[in-house]
Amino acid sequence: MEAGSIVLPQKLGKMLREKAEETGYLPDDLGIEFVLKGLNKDIDPEDLVEHYRVLSEKYLTEARELLKKGDLVQASEKFWGASALAVKRIGAMRGLKLEQHGSLWNFVSKLSKESGDEDIDIYFSVANSLHRNFYEAQMNKEVIEILARRIEELIDKLSAIS
Repeated sequence: MEAGSIVLPQKLGKMLREKAEETGYLPDDLGIEFVLKGLNKDIDPEDLVEHYRVLSEKYLTEARELLKKGDLVQASEKFWGASALAVKRIGAMRGLKLEQHGSLWNFVSKLSKESGDEDIDIYFSVANSLHRNFYEAQMNKEVIEILARRIEELIDKLSAIS
């Protein structure tokens, strides 16, 4: 899959982030939706799985770098995004499109039950706490470093489910 990027004016980028939050999307995901709608196209299911994999890996790499730099708020959101996209990837493999937080939670619970691994639920809860930290900025670096290890484990567990 060829990766590309689009540079948006600051105001438009802010509008995209706000709309993404309002609708439960990640900004990159919503941007893809808008592009596809504008082209009057649907994404191929296999391409969607690959899209989620690549974007999850990108967010995880960015989260690690942001954490090293001390940008705890942005690192928290990127760890959340990497986790959510890893879940969406498995959903897409099963023909599901998980767009809202509730549908992610329901699917994570299903994966946890199917695999007999409660850590999937627990670690996704960790991801959700990092998502909340994006808005509340309550966690210190040491806590985020601990939680980041759980996110890495969650993504590994989800990759093994494939």
